[in-house]
Amino acid sequence: MKNDKLMSPFAVFLLGINSIIGSGIFLLAGKIYKDAGTLSLLAIILASLSILVISFSYANMARIYPENGGAFVYAKDTFGLFAGYIVGMGVWIQSTVTLAAEVAALMTAGQMLDDKLPVKELGLGLILALGLVSYFGSGIISKLDNLTSIVKIAIVLLFVFGTIWFTHKVNFSNVAFTGGINGFLAAYGAVFFFFPGFAFLPVNAEKMRNPRRTLPIMLVAVILTCMGVYVAIHAITIGVLGSTLPNYAVPAAIAFEKLFGNLGLPVIIVGICISILGVIITATFNAPVILASLAKDHEDVPSIVAQENKFGAATLAILLTIFTAAILFSIGNFVFLSGLTVFMSFVQYLSTGISNIKEKFFKVGLATILLSIILLFSFNLQVLEFGFGILIILSFIYFVIKLLQAI
Repeated sequence: MKNDKLMSPFAVFLLGINSIIGSGIFLLAGKIYKDAGTLSLLAIILASLSILVISFSYANMARIYPENGGAFVYAKDTFGLFAGYIVGMGVWIQSTVTLAAEVAALMTAGQMLDDKLPVKELGLGLILALGLVSYFGSGIISKLDNLTSIVKIAIVLLFVFGTIWFTHKVNFSNVAFTGGINGFLAAYGAVFFFFPGFAFLPVNAEKMRNPRRTLPIMLVAVILTCMGVYVAIHAITIGVLGSTLPNYAVPAAIAFEKLFGNLGLPVIIVGICISILGVIITATFNAPVILASLAKDHEDVPSIVAQENKFGAATLAILLTIFTAAILFSIGNFVFLSGLTVFMSFVQYLSTGISNIKEKFFKVGLATILLSIILLFSFNLQVLEFGFGILIILSFIYFVIKLLQAI
């Protein structure tokens, strides 16, 4: 690959920001406040620091495996083909679920402007449209990604510096921690959905300039930046709305409206939609790349999946991604899909932690495993059943393929 086509550190930073800051802080703020009250701020900090620790696991492995693949490559080398297949397909499913969840979030935000919005039709249409754009290669996606990143940063700055002066200290005096340890764990786990895209950066390692140096630095920079943004937005939202925060689907938009009048709501909703659209675009770009990478590197994913068209895009990988995302969007709501996204992340975190131990990164590896186990206890029963069901189905497919190959 030519050097002029590799991503610069700033481009990697924008990719990370755009793949992370999306719907979570805007649409799950009410949920985490309901679960943990003002301690939801602590949940954001602890979850962010947990993600940072886990990112060190990815950074360690990226120094050893600078090629594309991320957790899939680490698991394959540590545990063998079966584990590599499960984790790799899990990475692809996670990115596809993220796409479906963010489209659901976009429709939810749009309903605040028009409650008669035909969300299913528009959502499915958007998924199909982005699939078509992906067919023409990553160049268009990259331009859209950079554009939404710039708009997103502008909207975040406008919200933070425009509303911080109107927060009320009294709204922080009542902890309102009625959910107990289970409520706090639920909030802690939900915050992991605020960081859906950081694990996608290692998948694109080969597209970076000097990935062994660039990737670790950018992971830390992106996660700490996002943590600061999330704490600021959530604290301001609590300061403005107080105990009424859980009553709204998009609390930040209501806070903005209270301060800036009728014009405030459409302005912030448009900004939030652009923010969400950035994550959707990034997921649309990443998911087929992941599946194509599996097809190139794993004998149990047909190589035809990675076959590229004249624009350099893997056509079948795009079709499978869009089809799966459309189904998930049709059957699941935003809260469920966000939880399922985090569950599929849990699979990657756990396997990457164990891979770190194999490579003698003991402290980070053990910390990642411990944090993964804690995360497991944050899921509700529906997410656990669906998530483990997916892993069972993937295992069944794997052994059926092996059986057919042996005949």
